[in-house]
Amino acid sequence: MAIKNELITALIKLNDHYERCHRELSCEIPITELKIKQLRYIEIIGKSSSLTFSQFAEKLQITKPSVTSIVNQLIKLECVRKNQCSMDGRKYFIELTPKGEKITLFNNLKQKRLAEKIRRALSEREIELFIELLNKIVNI
Repeated sequence: MAIKNELITALIKLNDHYERCHRELSCEIPITELKIKQLRYIEIIGKSSSLTFSQFAEKLQITKPSVTSIVNQLIKLECVRKNQCSMDGRKYFIELTPKGEKITLFNNLKQKRLAEKIRRALSEREIELFIELLNKIVNI
């Protein structure tokens, strides 16, 4: 039971560091306050080229009407736009606006800042072990 509590404490501390990186960058790169899910959606859209509503629904494992609602919210926040396919007028692509691209950059910088803090705290061997363990965890 003690190891479980230590693991929970360590994960909370890691999350605190991540949130601290978020706050620091929020002061440096002002972005609107978005919900965590919205940030995730923007990140997914940013990583995909020519993403359709159907593909987005598939990635999120949700219905197309739910995707429409999400995209409409992100359009109101001026983070994404939808472009009609020139070959098939029934198909729309979801793309980031310049504001959405800045948000994606923000998320990347936040991850890089946390990685830099970890790099400074660990030795080369510890970093290798940390990466190995993280890869093992994400493949569960």
